[in-house]
Amino acid sequence: MDQLHWGVIGSLEEAKAFAADLPYASENHILQALLTDEKLDDEVPQSVVPHIYTDLQEFLLTDIDAVYVASPQEMHYAYVKQCLLHHKPVLCEKPIAKDAEELRHLNELSQSTGTFMMEAMWIRFLPNIKKVLGMVSSGVIGDIISIKSSANRKSMASNSLLSERNILIELGTHPVFLCVLFLGRPDYVQGTYGQSSHGPGEFLSAYLSYEEGQYAFIEASTINRSPAYALIEGDKGFIQIKNPWSTRPEGIEVDLLDGTKVLHKSDWQGTGFQFEVDEVYKCLKEGLIESQLYPHHFSLDIMYAMDDIRQQIK
Repeated sequence: MDQLHWGVIGSLEEAKAFAADLPYASENHILQALLTDEKLDDEVPQSVVPHIYTDLQEFLLTDIDAVYVASPQEMHYAYVKQCLLHHKPVLCEKPIAKDAEELRHLNELSQSTGTFMMEAMWIRFLPNIKKVLGMVSSGVIGDIISIKSSANRKSMASNSLLSERNILIELGTHPVFLCVLFLGRPDYVQGTYGQSSHGPGEFLSAYLSYEEGQYAFIEASTINRSPAYALIEGDKGFIQIKNPWSTRPEGIEVDLLDGTKVLHKSDWQGTGFQFEVDEVYKCLKEGLIESQLYPHHFSLDIMYAMDDIRQQIK
C-alpha cells in the first residue's frame, strides 16, 4: 500500500482542516472524497476534494481506502456502523458512540467483519503524550499517586449552555482519557455539575479513585479561560503538561523531589491530524482491525468512565 485514499464524512471546512495536515504525515495520504449534506454554493476545486457525494451508499461504494467521520455527534454511531458493514476502515471523531452499550456493539461489528475501527482520540498520538508516557515508564517520577487536569473554554454563545452531557463530551473527554491512560478505569467516580449565576456558563468536576489508592481530579468549565493544564504526581516528583495541555502545550515540565527541574519544549508542524492518520496507515498495512496504541478496550474503558460521570451529574 503506497497511498491511503481517504473519504471524509462531514462539512467542507472539516475536510479542509483534515487535508491541511496530510502533507505533514510520514506516509502518503490523499483526500479523495467528501460526503456532506451541506448545500455548497460554489463549485469546489478538485484540488481540494476531487469527489463530493450526498448519498451514503454511493460514497461507500467508491474505492476509498478509509473513512474519517467528522459529522455531528448524534450521527457517529450510524455512520461507523455503515462503514463497518461495507468493510471500510473507519476513524471516527469522539465520541464514537453515545454510551458504552453502543460502543460494545461497534467493537463486536469490527471483529465480526474484520474491519479496522478507531476513535479519533488524536491526543493519544501527539508527541507531547508520547514523551510523557516515556517519562512515566522510565520511572523518573516514581509510582503515580494522582492526576489533576482541566479543560476550560469560555462560552461563545451569549445565551446557550452546553448541558451536562455536552460539557462532559466537549471538554471532559481529554481529562478522562489522561486518567485512563495512566491509571486505568476508575473504581469509584463522584461528579458534580453546575451553572453560573452570573450569566451563561457552566462547570463540571469529577473525582476518580482507584482500589490501590491512586486518585484523579478533573474539571471542565465554560465560564473562564484559565490555563488548561495536566499534572501527573508521583512519589519522586511530578510532570506538568502546560497550557494548552491537550493540543500543543507550551512545554512539559518535570520537577523532582531532589530539586531537579527540566522543561521540554513542544513543537511540531500542522494541527496534529497527521499522527493519527499515520497510525491508521500503519495498522492497515499490518492487517490489524484495531490500534495497539489505542485499542478497542481502551476506548471502551474511557466510555465506561464517561458513563459513570454522566450518571452522577444528570
